[in-house]
Amino acid sequence: MKKRISLILLAVSLIAIIFTLSSCFLDKYSTDLSGIVNGLIYEKVEGGYAVRGIDVKNRTKTSIRIPKEHNGEPVVAIADSAFELYPLLDLVIIPDTVKTIGNRAFAECALLKVIEIPDSVTYIGDEAFANCISLKEIEIPDSVTHLGYDLFYNCNQLLEVKLGNGITEIPNFLFWYCESLTSVSLGNSVKTIGDKAFEYCSSLTSITIPDSVTSIGDYAFADCESLTSIELPDSVTSIGACAFRDCTSLASITIPDSVTSIGWYAFRGCSSLTSITIPDSVTSIGEQAFYGCSSLTSITIPDSVTSIGDRAFQYCTSLTSITIPDSVTSIGEYAFYRCSSLTSITIPDSVTSIGEEAFYGCSSLTIYCEVTSKPSGWYSSWNYSNRPVVWGYTGE
Repeated sequence: MKKRISLILLAVSLIAIIFTLSSCFLDKYSTDLSGIVNGLIYEKVEGGYAVRGIDVKNRTKTSIRIPKEHNGEPVVAIADSAFELYPLLDLVIIPDTVKTIGNRAFAECALLKVIEIPDSVTYIGDEAFANCISLKEIEIPDSVTHLGYDLFYNCNQLLEVKLGNGITEIPNFLFWYCESLTSVSLGNSVKTIGDKAFEYCSSLTSITIPDSVTSIGDYAFADCESLTSIELPDSVTSIGACAFRDCTSLASITIPDSVTSIGWYAFRGCSSLTSITIPDSVTSIGEQAFYGCSSLTSITIPDSVTSIGDRAFQYCTSLTSITIPDSVTSIGEYAFYRCSSLTSITIPDSVTSIGEEAFYGCSSLTIYCEVTSKPSGWYSSWNYSNRPVVWGYTGE
């Protein structure tokens, strides 16, 4: 008797589980009860149907052609995570009825090599192609107006990308860790390049930034160690923090007159940079802006600059001369730390603040000060290395 009761209870439990799972499935696809057609699962959405994924029996397919219609209505979307983690999928054909590609729609499709985006698509969601490590090239049509963040994250075999003219913003992390990327066309409508958009694109040697761009985000090109040169258009007004940090092959860069601020760490570790001209539109040089630019031999600071940030030129070991204009009122701590080739520097009487050890390790330096004695705002250890100082210097 007890055994029969146990079996009955077990049967009831199994029925409850099946009912719950069925309810979940029906909740998820409650707007489309037409089932599975050719291995694809559909969901009714506004304007037609969305592809939700592939049924279990068809997950060994290597190629998929999404039809234009389902139940007599157009297929207008590929839903979030629709094909995520399908390890054998290497080819997808998307019809020209699709308008939306959802978040992580093809994420982690490790063998996906070819995908064509039709010019019906206007929206591509976050991480849609993240970790598609076999994808080599892709073209985004002019119809697309939105790209999600992390879109091509770690697509480390991606070589070439062409973005259409419908894109106005390069989102954060767009090509993060695309280590094989060598060619990118940004289109002519881009206004902003987001944070970390090209960070760790270690094979990127050059890029053309269109004259529609006004801002370059934090870490935008950080660790692009093969980038040798870049020209910023006159439209750019701000360079973000760490924007070109550790671009170790960057030998030259033109900063246009439109730029008003250079963010902290902006060119830190650009060890091949030999010279740079800062335009007279810039008012501040951020913390560690040129830290470790060991090949930098000279730099001109314009009259517009009022402050030189902490460690701004630390370890610029080849820097032999620098002119500080009368507009500067503060020099940050460790600003010229271990600039061992710097032989002379003139500090104008406009400078009311100098941080600690600003000239530490400048073993060849003579300091010429226009003031006759140390101002109260200068840190007590501003000249920690006790380099020779000429007070009351008049330039004669």
